[in-house]
Parts: sequence; structure tokens; C-alpha cells
Amino acid sequence: MSIFPVAKGLVPTLALTLAACADADPVALEGPFMGADPSVPAAQGEVRAGVVRGGSEGEAALFGGICAEGRAGDIKIYNHLAQFIIQGPYEGHGYVSVGGGVIDADLVRDDDILGRDTLEDVFLAFSMARLFHADQVELLSDGSDGVAELRATGTDVPWEWFQGMFELDEPVVSELGLDISTSYQLEPDSYSLRISTTLSNPGDETLSLSPQDGVWASGEDLLPWVPGDGLAERQDDELAAVVFTGRQGEASFSLWPEEGVYQASIITDMAAEYGIALAEHEGLELAPGQSATLVRYLSVTPDTLTAEAERWQAQGESLGAVQGTVMDGSEGTGIPGVRVHFLQDGQPGAVAGFATTDEEGEYSAQLPAGSWQAYAVAQTDDAEHVARVTGAGRYAPFAAAEVNQAQLDVLAGQAQAQDLAFALGRPSPAAQSIELQAGGSARADFELEPAGWLQVTVRDDLGEPLPAVLELVWAEGAPPDSPVPDELLDALGLPNGHRAAWAWTPDGSLRIPAIPGSYDLTASHDWRHEQQTIEEVELTAGQVNELDFTLETVLQREGWLAMDSHLHGSPSFDGALPMEDRLTACAAAGVDLPVMTDHDVFVDYQPLVHAKGVHTHPRAPPWGGHQRLKVLPGVKVTTMIRGHFNHFPIQEPNPAAPNGGALRWWIERVSTSELFGMIRALGEDDALLQMNHPRTPGMADFAGYDPTTGQPDDEDLWSWDFDQFELLNAGVTDLYEIRADWFSFLDSGRIVTPLGVSDSHYRFIPCGLGRTDVYLGSDDPGAVSFEALREALLAGHVVVAAGTSLRVTMEADGSEYLPGDVVVADSAELAVRVQAPSWIAPGSLRIYQDGALLHEEALPEESEDGTWFDDSFAVSSDADSWIAVEVEGSEPMGDAWRNATPYAMSNAFLLDVDGDGWEAPGL
Repeated sequence: MSIFPVAKGLVPTLALTLAACADADPVALEGPFMGADPSVPAAQGEVRAGVVRGGSEGEAALFGGICAEGRAGDIKIYNHLAQFIIQGPYEGHGYVSVGGGVIDADLVRDDDILGRDTLEDVFLAFSMARLFHADQVELLSDGSDGVAELRATGTDVPWEWFQGMFELDEPVVSELGLDISTSYQLEPDSYSLRISTTLSNPGDETLSLSPQDGVWASGEDLLPWVPGDGLAERQDDELAAVVFTGRQGEASFSLWPEEGVYQASIITDMAAEYGIALAEHEGLELAPGQSATLVRYLSVTPDTLTAEAERWQAQGESLGAVQGTVMDGSEGTGIPGVRVHFLQDGQPGAVAGFATTDEEGEYSAQLPAGSWQAYAVAQTDDAEHVARVTGAGRYAPFAAAEVNQAQLDVLAGQAQAQDLAFALGRPSPAAQSIELQAGGSARADFELEPAGWLQVTVRDDLGEPLPAVLELVWAEGAPPDSPVPDELLDALGLPNGHRAAWAWTPDGSLRIPAIPGSYDLTASHDWRHEQQTIEEVELTAGQVNELDFTLETVLQREGWLAMDSHLHGSPSFDGALPMEDRLTACAAAGVDLPVMTDHDVFVDYQPLVHAKGVHTHPRAPPWGGHQRLKVLPGVKVTTMIRGHFNHFPIQEPNPAAPNGGALRWWIERVSTSELFGMIRALGEDDALLQMNHPRTPGMADFAGYDPTTGQPDDEDLWSWDFDQFELLNAGVTDLYEIRADWFSFLDSGRIVTPLGVSDSHYRFIPCGLGRTDVYLGSDDPGAVSFEALREALLAGHVVVAAGTSLRVTMEADGSEYLPGDVVVADSAELAVRVQAPSWIAPGSLRIYQDGALLHEEALPEESEDGTWFDDSFAVSSDADSWIAVEVEGSEPMGDAWRNATPYAMSNAFLLDVDGDGWEAPGL
């Protein structure tokens, strides 16, 4: 029973008309038409809708998850199965910031399970250039009459981000001037939200429309699933539904039209590059005064078959019922979280979906009549494991404070929660065949062999726990034979490569489930430590194999700390790992100073750092002391035609402001110099500005920078007001071209600091794959202030590194200098030391003077003590010059490091021959 019943058509509606400005901060409205209190659960047979109230009590209505962003003033519509948040008429977060759309959705979960919202936005677009924006959201019925309903009304507006990417002064699609009304309806005991949009032409000319439904969902926790093709790639341009399913047991989402099918097109493929699923309706012609209605459903379900059954029933398909139990063949108990896939006649391209077993190992599904084959699956093709606290969900940068605090409490061990059921590590048995009649029933039961378990501990040579990356590969190079045909492996999400699992642990301890068999397991940390491989590890069904690794410390920090100033997590539209896992990955790879630079969004990772404890070294004294890493907050400005730029540290994010208060560069058309000024205005005093991947493309490419002249072709697209640039970006392959750019910077007297970065968007792209070693005179990241880091970076006391540790100093007149320093002398000793563990082959050493190769030699093929070269060179010059040292290998570093080749480059020493100030040698 709602506390404020609203009889549809009998009482006034509630209109939420909020300012749609950058600082809009909706507050809970008071009065008799707030609808049902959305913090009160819905009983079976009941449906409810109400405005989210303010304060901590009001936020109790909201649910967490990686995409959670609902807040006071939004409307929650829900029953005992599914729950949805509709955004009020204000500007929201992300690139789809219009009001009136679905921004959060999840199953209704037990109180001891944290929310798992994985839905970013559901929106209506026109030719991917205009969006429906609601300037009014009305609660029509709170559900007390049996149906909950709300309505969003507005018109079409330019998609500012899409238009701003290309700096278009005129919209790609002219103003349509539509009157748009979208109704959201939910019935009791239904997983599906009915979305009905009426498009009306109030003008005096006929309008040609290309409406599209867009879904922006979490790539971190969701996989695309295609009716017919399953988890394999889409084979047809007709889409019965747009479906996503959870990677680790999260809900499935399906958006489907009431009649007919969607179409995919070139625009669909283009949108997919940005992580957007865009499905097209048939084109419309609206004469003056004419209207058309689009009806579709958004289903949030436990699995894909439940979503498909909702669609089939709504479209008039006659179904039969299938049920069964999946048992542990050893213990005789039900297995929760097994996916049971159904294929019509067992053929590829006829995948109906999968049902998921409950806590008792039971499942049920509804299917059309026909011959079916069922496969029970308890594996995944990516098999990425991260050490996690039991029951921990996901932190979301714009979730309500109460919601995120629940996640932090679980991470910190101050509260408990339950995990989602998701079975792993079990071989798939043979398929079960069934015949199903419309209105009939059938049964398919399975027994699965238990998983084998690895319990891994990784320590350093002092016996202390060490964060690590683990790679588990099949000893025979491929998975064992399976009763599942090879042509179905992709569709059912089964592994078919040499790697059985990746795993990351922030504290050196991890338990991994895997199919019983023989494996090779490698543990690694960073380039200061050796790797260790244990071959032919035998895993037995139902047994735990305990393995201990000791990774020898080969190199000491000696005052140098590793920084990676280009990293992405879930707040980035293309980030493919949660914020929690980003921290774990950096700890596992030994990055001391990770800089978080998500796309066009200010995000604070610091609460997670302390909750997870990844920053703390096991030998830290109670009052603080040595830390494993120190996280720096940054942002990435992601323009389309001017390049990408990182800026750190940022001001404290404002969760109430769109994108945390980050620069919405797509709103205003400015030159690159003006853009840099706008970026700097939003950072801390003296924050650093970084040019990313200059040639991939980046600012150097867009502006036509010419290293032979030291000037860009297009001044509007260029600015020299950057402090540092990426010489080595591990995600790209244009090192030599960027090196030529840098040499021209030096030759023309433009002193900017070269950096190495990973540009990692995934767990399997290692944090610190490219990194910058910065001399800070401390081995403790926790003791480093930003002021000290800034001073070191501007001084250029850096070495760009990928696998190889290069230490270079210059000695002249009894003084020692670091890379980046001005050395007042006409001759000096260049001391060079090349270090790396035995699993890295540094390759060749080169010394450059004013861009010319001064010296080159091959380094030894092996080293026992980690030092591959340690010697000095006499250097001299008759005029001011610069000198830099490079080390480049040719042998890949292995799968754990993406088979990248080792590399290192020192910043340049500036040789001031006359002591009258260093002058560039000229181009």
C-alpha cells in the first residue's frame, strides 16, 4: 500500500520541473503527490512508483552498482522482481546527459546482496545526432491501481557531445521541433518496463525521421548477447532485441520492440566503437499534425532466457516449460550459478538463450515448441579472476553517498554481504536433448564434475606478501577435449585458447577455480623482481592445490619511483575494469604513482584506496610509513580533432555536478590554446598538462606538426602550453615518429618532459606496461607530495621505461647531474647502468647527441645479478648540445606483459658549454 495513493485520471499529477543547467541539483519535493515511498519494498503482486526523497533515508531507495547514479528528485518504478530509476529533467552525467531516460536498473535483490546496476543510459536518438530531452517528468500513477506509470515530455535537442566531437557549428540534423511524450509503465510480477513514445509533428512541413534506441551499458560487467548467435558476434543486421548479460552473474538486459525487429546499420557499427548499442526503428514520415508511436520494452532479468520469454510472450509466441537440476557429481548437491544454454536442433545460429540455476541448483525456462539441445556451462572464455572481498559489489563515482558507503564498508570489513552465484571451473558434460510441445513441459538434468582449486601465495625474498599477476596456461597448449562442438564455443562463452586464466591479487593471496587438468602457472610482479613459473601443476576435481611463489628482488628503487600517468577504469566510457580492479592491477604490477585519468570525468579513487588497503605495505609501522602506492587524481580531455590531454592533479570532484565538474569541452568552439587555458583553470594550482599519444592520432598529427621545421601546419590546432608528452604509449606503435618529434623539440629549444604510460583500459593490459621512472629521492610513495612530484617532472628527472631500468647520470667538475639537468661544462662523464631481471633482454644501447647517433652497442644476452651494463662514456661538445640514452630490446617480455619489447629512454642532459645559459642547437 502506497503512503500517497494517486488514482490515475482523478487527481493532479506530480510535475518535476527542475532547472536543466550545469549546476542543477534536484531536491526532494514535498507534498501529497510524491507517490509511493520508494524505500518501501514491493510485495509479490504489487507495483510501486515514487519520487526519491532527499537525505540518507531517501537514498535508502537507491541501489548500487558500477553505473549507479540515481539521486533525490529521480523517480523509482519497481515491483518485487525489477527496479528502474528514471532521471528527472536535469542534465546528468556522461555523454548522454539528457533528462527523462532510464539511468539505473537492476533486479530486486535480498538485503544482504549489494546492488548491481550495470546500465548507464537508455535513450532515444535521431540519426545519432539529436536526442529526446524531457523538460518535464510526471508521476501519473504510484501503482496502487495495479499499474505504475510516469511520463516524460519534451522535444528533440542536438546531441551536444556528438556535435562537439566534430566541432560542428550547425547540427548534423536540423531541429525537428517534435513534441515527444514517453510513458513508462510497469505491472506487478513483470521483469519488463513498457516504454511508449509518441512523436508528434506540430509544424507545417513533413518530417522524415530515423529514430534509434540507444543503450550505453557497462562493458566492465556486461557482455553483448545476440538472439540466435548467443555470445558470438552478430551475424545478421536484423535485431530481435538488444541484449547484454552479466560477466559474473549480474542481471541480463534486453531492449526489444513490441512488434517487428530493429535494424543494424553503419551508424550502429560506428556507435559500437564508443560502447553504445544503437538499434534503428523503421524510418518515419510525419505530415503536419501527424503522430506516430514507438513501443518497446526494457527487461531486466536473471538470465537471457527469462528476457527472451518476456519478449516471446508479448509477441504472441506459444511456449512450453523446461526445468531441471544441475548437481555436483561428487557431493550430490545442487550447484548455483550454472548457465544452461538451449539451442534449437543444436545448431549454431539457433541459440535461444540460457537459464541460470538457483541456490539449490534448480533452473526453469520457457521456450517455443521444437527440438532442443541443452548445454550446462560453468566456465567463461575470458577467465579473469581478481581477489575480492566476499560480497563486494562495485563503487560508482556518482552513486548516492549511502549507496557507496555500503560498498566501502564491505571492502573495509566493517560489514558483510553475499556474492552473486556464478559457477566456474567445471567441465561441461554432454548435451541433453529434449522435445517440447507448446503448453507442454520437459526436463533436462545434469551432473558436473567439481572444479579443481589453486590456492596461491606470492611473497618477496624477505617473506613478505607481494601483489602479483598470475597467468595459468594449459600444459598441453589447449583445453582438453570437450563434448561441446568447437563451432559452439564462442556462442556459449567457452574457452578455446592456450590461456586458462588471468588473475590479480593486491596482497599476494588468491584462490582460483579451474577445470581439473595439467597447467603451467607463472607469477610476476614488476621489473624489479624475477618471475617464477611452476610447470605441470596438476589440479584434481574437488581438491585444493596450494602453491607458494617467491619472487626475488633484483633491483632496488634507489630513490626512483614508477609513475603511470595514463590509466582508465569504469568511469571512462571505454574503461573495461571497475575502479576497485584498477587499483589492484596497479598494485600487482608494482606501479608506485598511478594517475587516474578517466575520459572527461572527475573521479576520486581515494576512498577505495583506503577501504581496500592496497596502498599499505605489510611492513608499514602503525603510524603510517611505507606505502605500496599513492594514487593521484587526474582527468583525460578527449577531443576528437585536437587530440587527447591529461591533467593532474584535479580539484576535488563535485559528485552533484555533471561528470564531477569536469570540462565539457564539446560545448564551446575554441582554439587549442584556449582549450588548454580552460583545462588549466579547472585544475589545482600548477597542475601539469600532458599531451597524449601525439601521433595515434594526437595533437601532432591533427595540427600537422613537422619535425623538420619545428612548427605545426595549423596553429589553431596546436599549442606549446603543455608540460609533458607521451614518448612511449604502450598501446601504440609510433615510437620512432614521436622520438623524432621530441628531438625536434629539443633542437628548437622546446623543453618538455618525455613520459612512458600504459594507457591501460583493461586488466590484461598491464598498469605500467609503459611507465615513467621519476627521481624523488624516496623509496616510499606515501612520502611523496605532489609539489615534489611536480618539481621533479618539470625538472625532467625522468627515464621512460618498459621492462628495462635505465639509470644515467652525468658528472662534470665534481658534480653529479640527473636527466633533464643543465650541465655547465664542455666535457663530462656519462655514467650508464642498465638493469633488468633475467626474464628481460634489454637488447642494444644507444647514445644520441643533438639527434645524431653518438654510440651504439649490443648488450649481453644474459645477466645473473640484474645488471646488464655499467660503464661510463666521455662526452664533449664545442657548442651547447643535448645528450640522451636509449636502450631497446628485440625479444618480447611474455604474455603477462602483452609480448611488448623492452625499452628505456633517459630524458636529455643539456650541455651548457659557455655557462651563459643553454641554447638549443637548432634544427
